[in-house]
Amino acid sequence: MILEQCAGIEERCEGYREEMIEVISEILEHERGHRVSATNIQKKINDKCNAAGRFLAMQRGQGTGTEELDS
Repeated sequence: MILEQCAGIEERCEGYREEMIEVISEILEHERGHRVSATNIQKKINDKCNAAGRFLAMQRGQGTGTEELDS
């Protein structure tokens, strides 16, 4: 169901949809693991979102975008 909805994500730049599907899949894996054992889920999710933001910034030709994302 989630992957079907991901197919409808607007392709904002080349590879955007695939990147978002990967990020969402990894976040769901982290959530599943978090239920089984105590992990720092918030940090893992933040890291994935920051990586996706850097990807989008690079695809749009804005550099790495790490200045805003890492603060």
